[in-house]
Amino acid sequence: MDITKFSTEEEYLSQMHAGALLNPRIDSTFKALFTQPTQDSREALHAFLEAATERKIKSFELTATDAPVEFGGQRNVNYDIACIFDDGLSAEIEMQAFNQKYDYGKRAEYQVARLETTYLKKGETWEKAPTVYQISILDFNYAPKSSSEKNDANIKKTESECSPVSRYSMRTKDGKELSNSLNIVFVELPKVQQLEQSLETNTSLENWAIFLKEADDPEKTSVIQKLTQKEAGLMQAKNSLSSISVNQDLWIAQYHQELKERDYISGLAAAKIEGIGIGRAEGILDTKIETARNYLKLGLTAEQVAVGSGLPLEEVRKIEAAIIR
Repeated sequence: MDITKFSTEEEYLSQMHAGALLNPRIDSTFKALFTQPTQDSREALHAFLEAATERKIKSFELTATDAPVEFGGQRNVNYDIACIFDDGLSAEIEMQAFNQKYDYGKRAEYQVARLETTYLKKGETWEKAPTVYQISILDFNYAPKSSSEKNDANIKKTESECSPVSRYSMRTKDGKELSNSLNIVFVELPKVQQLEQSLETNTSLENWAIFLKEADDPEKTSVIQKLTQKEAGLMQAKNSLSSISVNQDLWIAQYHQELKERDYISGLAAAKIEGIGIGRAEGILDTKIETARNYLKLGLTAEQVAVGSGLPLEEVRKIEAAIIR
């Protein structure tokens, strides 16, 4: 949704009155989609969790979204959605609408580690340590660090690099798992377009990725209809999204979130342009200084060097003095 099309909050809200759907990639909408006290919302979350964890889930309960703080000064963690399952497994889900230019992989590792420490009680054996999942829906492409590949620009992309779904756990270099307790799942939404022609053969989580990326796009109605006809969980997600899309408070929250993201991205763009300008200016100055040094070493006078290099005469005299010293 292009926020620049709307000059006021009232204009933005006109979409709701026209029957538009909220954007599930906005935090407030994403949380509401899965946490409403309705059967559609609960069943949608159930189906999504099974797709993300690749395991059958009998039942689950939503839990506190703030990880406990163990000591003063410890960095707090707040999850978008957190839950624990009947078998002790737990998961937290994050919606990240835009790349904030920090190492998101480290953030995910920190979050899954904090989730692990939440449920093991004092005195329990290590075998009681639960299996935990950190599930991130990313509306940008994540570039994982790879020492063997980062310097090879011509390397052929693997299937996992082309898929929107990446699964990480602690393993040895030859693929041996440590304990399979800490699991991270990334779903990169920009990669879903290549999957829209293969709905029947996609994994369940890949189809969820298509839904989350395209559900609010009126031009993708036919794709969403095919998805909801194929999977009951996606039909319930569509019903839940339609239900919350008549909530004015959610539209207002979405409006302000999109404004915030627009301003953030605009700030990054402006800083980049300014940095390029500064870099160019510094490069030009370095060239002039180097030219001045060379002219002086050839025996030209300071006045001649100033004309030839474009530097002020006083700057040339400083360079000359430094060479003499």
